[in-house]
Amino acid sequence: MSLVFNRHSIVPFVSGETKAASGQRLAKVGYKSTKQNPAKFPSVAVSVPRLEWSQVEPNMRALMVHIGTMLENAQDGIIRSRYEASGGSLDVVSDADISVLACAAFLVSEAEGDRLTKVTLESWFDSAAAETVFVLMAEKLGFTATDPSPAQSVRIAQSVSAYRGVISSLAGGKTMLEPKVIGNLRTVLDVLDTDEITIRLDARLSAMERKHQELLNMSELL
Repeated sequence: MSLVFNRHSIVPFVSGETKAASGQRLAKVGYKSTKQNPAKFPSVAVSVPRLEWSQVEPNMRALMVHIGTMLENAQDGIIRSRYEASGGSLDVVSDADISVLACAAFLVSEAEGDRLTKVTLESWFDSAAAETVFVLMAEKLGFTATDPSPAQSVRIAQSVSAYRGVISSLAGGKTMLEPKVIGNLRTVLDVLDTDEITIRLDARLSAMERKHQELLNMSELL
């Protein structure tokens, strides 16, 4: 799907079929129809290279204003939290209360307060991902997804269950997957409709990939 060099083709998005090129991610623009309103546009997708830290770091100056806004919003959140916790009697905050480190801690706390649970992920997988994973696993095993034999159905179901278990394990804040497993999960996420869960799972996988890269860089220095 992605062309050579710096131009990438936008194509119709078909769930379970449209995939990213090797080493890239699938950017999706989705529209859904309802009984009252038809979709505004057809859903499309484009395979694009993943952003590397080497691309982000030289552009930090351009990002600083947005980082500053994020920290100011965190400061507002800290003040609101403290004011409400005091029953409306708070009359002073210190520099330490709203420092950058305090803002970082607040952002972590906010994220953890909305942590994905195992039940949420399993429910999401069953409703939004299981069917697509079944097709992918059937293809990978060389079976026909539309009419597998009983024995083949069992093997496919075992693979689907394994994916379900790995995805539900991401509810654990300390879960760290191996690069190969991360790649396998990305293969699934890249062909699913984009929703809140896929976005958050993609962020979790990206964080793991950065951690693996950091460990690799450290090992090369030793």
